[in-house]
Amino acid sequence: MATTHNEASRGARGERPLVRWRAVLIAIALAFPLAYGLSVIIPDGRTYTVPALMPGGGAGFAGAPADPSFDGDGPINMTGEGVAIKGYDTVAYFTENRAVEGSPEHTAEYKGATFWFASEENRDRFAESPENYAPAYGGFCALGVANGYKDDMHPEAFDVIEGRLYFNLTPGIHQSWLWNKEQHIARGDENWPDLRHAPGYGPRDGR
Repeated sequence: MATTHNEASRGARGERPLVRWRAVLIAIALAFPLAYGLSVIIPDGRTYTVPALMPGGGAGFAGAPADPSFDGDGPINMTGEGVAIKGYDTVAYFTENRAVEGSPEHTAEYKGATFWFASEENRDRFAESPENYAPAYGGFCALGVANGYKDDMHPEAFDVIEGRLYFNLTPGIHQSWLWNKEQHIARGDENWPDLRHAPGYGPRDGR
C-alpha cells in the first residue's frame, strides 16, 4: 500500500521526539564522567582517575559534599569551632597508619587550632614536637594547594610520605594525587608560603 504525503509527515513528526530524547540521554551519559571524573587506563595497566576540574565540595572534586563548618582562612584546616582536621588524631596517622578519631579530653593548641588526640600519649608526643606531626599544608587538600587554593580534607584520604602527612579532598582525589605525587608536592611546597594565610575555598570563606 502506498504511503501518502500526510502519513509520511506524521511519521516524521512522531520520530522527532524520539530523536530528541535520545540526544538528551546521550548528553546525560556524557555529563556524568565529566562531573565525577574520568578513568583512564595508562600504559602499565593502572587506572588513573582524573578529577573534575572545579575545586571545592558539592560542585567540585568528585562531587564531594560541602562542609558548612570548614574554615580555611588560617594556616590550619579546622572547623568553625576551631578543631583541626575534623577532630582526627594527627599522631595516629604516623603511628598506626590509619584515621583515628581524637577526643576533646586530650587536646593541644597549635597555630590557633585545637588538635584532638585519642590518648594522652599521642597528645604528649604532639606537644613535644608539633612540627613533626602537624599535617603538610595545614591539613588542606594537597592537590588543591598544588593547584593554588586551600580546600577541605577527608580524614580517610591521607598518606604519610617521607615523614609528612598529606590529606586530599576525597579518597578518589587522593589516588589521583598519588599518581603524580612528586610533582604535586613540589608545586604544593612552592605555593604554600603564599597560601598559608590566604582565604580558603569553603562556605564560610565565601564559596
